[in-house]
Amino acid sequence: MAMAKIILLLLVLVPIRIRMAAALMDCPDVPSLGAGAACQKACGTKLMYDLCIRMMREVDVDMSPSHTERATAYAILAAHSTAISFDNTTIAMSDQLSQNSSLSSKQRVAYEGCMDDYAPADSSIDTIEEETLPSCHFTFVAAEYTRVITNVEKCRDRLLSPTLVKSPLYPMVLADLNKAVVANMLGKLLGT
Repeated sequence: MAMAKIILLLLVLVPIRIRMAAALMDCPDVPSLGAGAACQKACGTKLMYDLCIRMMREVDVDMSPSHTERATAYAILAAHSTAISFDNTTIAMSDQLSQNSSLSSKQRVAYEGCMDDYAPADSSIDTIEEETLPSCHFTFVAAEYTRVITNVEKCRDRLLSPTLVKSPLYPMVLADLNKAVVANMLGKLLGT
């Protein structure tokens, strides 16, 4: 029972900490705008715009048109949403590898490869979220986003065979890839 309370407390406090850190971002030469406007400006398609809005809502961003933040805040929140999604996918892959004895050797090899692909992607998205964006040092952030996207694409490509596309992990990896692309697009609002 005590562990459940601790987990519940962490689920409440971590998003608050992330929102507070994002709200404090006042990087020079970064525009202030509403969340909807940030998504509209960053995303070139309705699919990506809708995903961007969902990602903002996941982390309880004030979506009212009158509320504005520096674009850095939205970029941090998108990176946070992406990092959470990566963690969930990694846990699902790990669970499949450790608990699903009916995995074929092809599935096992693909999932293990995906675990290897996700390690640098997860490391990079964490660096973007926790260090690069909050410090307003955008010089290498484009390279970090590229590293994230490239590694998730490697995993997606491993799962492109007819049998693996039907696995429950394939849609999770596609969702992660799309979130990483949206995070990257919001990052470009910072002049990266």
